[in-house]
Amino acid sequence: MFSSSFSFSFFSASHCVAIVLFFFFLLSFAGEKECFRDTVVQKYVNLEFLFKCIVKCIVKLFYLRDKAKGKEKAQRVEKYLCEERNPVSVVAYYIVVLIGYVLALDFFSGFRNSGDERRSKLGDDAQREVFWFTFHSILGIITHIIVLTSDPGIVTEKNHRLCYKMFPFDDLLYEEGNTCRTLNIDIPARSKWDVVTNRRVCKFDHYCAVVNQTIGLRNLRWFLLYLIVNGVLCIHGGFVCWNQVMRKVPSYWHRAKEGDFYGTFLPALMYHHTRSIFSMFVLISVGFGVLGFTVYHFYLVLTNVTTNETYKYAHIRQLNKRLPKDERVAAVNIWNRGIVSNLKEVLFPMRVY
Repeated sequence: MFSSSFSFSFFSASHCVAIVLFFFFLLSFAGEKECFRDTVVQKYVNLEFLFKCIVKCIVKLFYLRDKAKGKEKAQRVEKYLCEERNPVSVVAYYIVVLIGYVLALDFFSGFRNSGDERRSKLGDDAQREVFWFTFHSILGIITHIIVLTSDPGIVTEKNHRLCYKMFPFDDLLYEEGNTCRTLNIDIPARSKWDVVTNRRVCKFDHYCAVVNQTIGLRNLRWFLLYLIVNGVLCIHGGFVCWNQVMRKVPSYWHRAKEGDFYGTFLPALMYHHTRSIFSMFVLISVGFGVLGFTVYHFYLVLTNVTTNETYKYAHIRQLNKRLPKDERVAAVNIWNRGIVSNLKEVLFPMRVY
């Protein structure tokens, strides 16, 4: 089908790219861990640093003659995109979904209005896949809108007394008697001031730029649903790409599939159907990455720990390593009431109004 040297080089190059992206993906999250605190990994190997570098380079390209003005503009854009609530990431999400859907329709287009009996049957199967993929895509957008417009559990002057009674203080992560200088109220346990949205959120988890919303007590359930639906959607899109390629390949190729899948068949697909196979690999990789992130969040839910609190516990563990054994602080999660109760707290959250 093509030369063995091209097969080896193309397949090896794709492996190398995949490995580099995989390790960078891991280090992007590892850079946020406490064990990398004040190290080169935390400073340079993370998604935020990469994003800021890209923004600075793009902005400075428009101000090559005036470097001082370019630096000022780059700082403004960087602050707007990274430190302020903005619709850029939301629009980017919808554009990605739209592009993926249009590409999927393009994959199906070869099986429509065909006079051949076999291809006509394949066209009927493709139409069913179009329906389910369209339904799944719409469901993904709906879950995004739900999270985007949801209430994370905002603490205000009117409801702070109710929020104050929801969770006990452990006198380690949260101490009783502290006052919020912005709202001038007593700070409830497990709440945090979100600097991006300028709101205090009950049981603060994190701020998600993709949904442009703070994740907290009231909307964590919808965020988990969003992750599940969109993770499965990516994998679904990957299998759509694979199915369409399998329908397009000649029948004699299947002998190579049974005989030498990795050495001959898969490289041949990557050569003749590059866009489809590349899309499949990307979609399935992103899908499993999102589902892995979902599993991690479910672990936090079942142990009744927020993402914000994991950083606090990690910081305490690092401090304990530097202290003598008799001076170390025992970090006990007093809010862990068992798997069932913890799950109910997320699926049926307490009202804050």
